[in-house]
Amino acid sequence: MKVMEKECKSIISESGIYDVNYSINPYIGCEHGCKYCYAKFMKRFTSHAENWGEFVDVKINSPKILEKDLMKRSKGSILLSSVTDPYQPQEKEYELTRKILKRLSDSKFSINILTKSDLIVRDLEVLESFDSRRLSVGFTINFLKEKDREIWEPESSKISDRLEALAEISEKGIDCYVHVGPFLEGITDIEKIVENIEPYAEELQIESINMKDNKNNIMSSIKNQYPHLEKKYEHILKDKFSHRRKLKEKTKEMENKVDIPIRLFLE
Repeated sequence: MKVMEKECKSIISESGIYDVNYSINPYIGCEHGCKYCYAKFMKRFTSHAENWGEFVDVKINSPKILEKDLMKRSKGSILLSSVTDPYQPQEKEYELTRKILKRLSDSKFSINILTKSDLIVRDLEVLESFDSRRLSVGFTINFLKEKDREIWEPESSKISDRLEALAEISEKGIDCYVHVGPFLEGITDIEKIVENIEPYAEELQIESINMKDNKNNIMSSIKNQYPHLEKKYEHILKDKFSHRRKLKEKTKEMENKVDIPIRLFLE
């Protein structure tokens, strides 16, 4: 893993994500190495020859730049993070997300944190300092089997550790949700995920898979690890609209079976 410290000119960016005004990404790149990562396009904005998932740029001055950016932005919602994980392994050393959250706890913005890491529990006292109406914490959980995690998210926290972190944060009265992103046909078991998260999550989000920019990594993983699903994913690649329709139907069916609200995001 190549790690470089860099300075940024701005840290709060306009967001194109539904229901999110701004995003903060303290890092460029991510150590988690997720095979399905949609943020691979970010590499072209760097000088790296390494593959996506093999480098991390640390925006070393981001807490300082945050002060300037906050004065320029109007009230709204901020997501940490849209194209990186704010609690990836480098955060343990650099504590950029921690410093950013400390400052944001005293701001006018509502904050949404999305991560695959149980490192977030380190900052529980910072999360508790927020007005509960301004903070939500999400964990990406696409499957429950460690074998699947090792295939798709090799350097991320174990699923059991994420579930424990979800429970611990939720029990402190902090609004939590679970993000299934992406939904992997034939691999993601929504019903079992709901069974494990329902006592702690206020919402379940389901996001369809993005095959456009990362089809080689996705199809390679399917072919090598799930050969029985290869034809299914070739069909998804050719006809994403059919896949979306089926996912919408599945979500509707699930809504009638569970008490937790479900929100669907279609790529």
